[in-house]
Amino acid sequence: MNRKEDIQKQFYNIYKGHISISEFEEWLYKTQEIENVYGNDFYFNLLDLDYRNKYIKNELEKRIAMKIPFGEFEQTRIISLLENIIYEKGDVVEILEQLYDDYCNGYSFLRFLGLTYITGIDAVPKIQQRDKWDKDEFDSKREILNMINPKIINEAKRLLSFFQNGRLKLIDENKYKDNRKEEEKIELNNIGKMFND
Repeated sequence: MNRKEDIQKQFYNIYKGHISISEFEEWLYKTQEIENVYGNDFYFNLLDLDYRNKYIKNELEKRIAMKIPFGEFEQTRIISLLENIIYEKGDVVEILEQLYDDYCNGYSFLRFLGLTYITGIDAVPKIQQRDKWDKDEFDSKREILNMINPKIINEAKRLLSFFQNGRLKLIDENKYKDNRKEEEKIELNNIGKMFND
């Protein structure tokens, strides 16, 4: 990544809540390259913000939103989540929870994965909660994942193929271009078939 992309990535991270305000502020003071990339007015306006103000997140988002290539970062993030499902990296419950949120925020192509989460997976404990459960009860509740994992993996592979061949492309925050054929949009026009197959 070049320096501009690094800066944009950090703007994206604070915008999406992946880092805290204090982490962002600390990074901001160490990253004078922002001035070279976006000009001194922009950089000094960021430095002048009161990062202890309870509404700082809103003010910061207004100032940085136009500097973030959302489509590029969002596509990378969604593809990474799909790949994590396929290669079984991370907790599938947490991944599906994130994809459900993305579905609710406008990524309708995630309908099957989102509805799979909300129709029962949301009650399955996350791996990070293991210590809060009796071992047998935890294992029993997570057993459902073994039954649905093949369908989830197949759907992740199907969606990933559309990204790879350019038929799905995220263009902005919660906006995308869908150049698939109608029969390829099965999650939108025949979700029942997906659940019953």
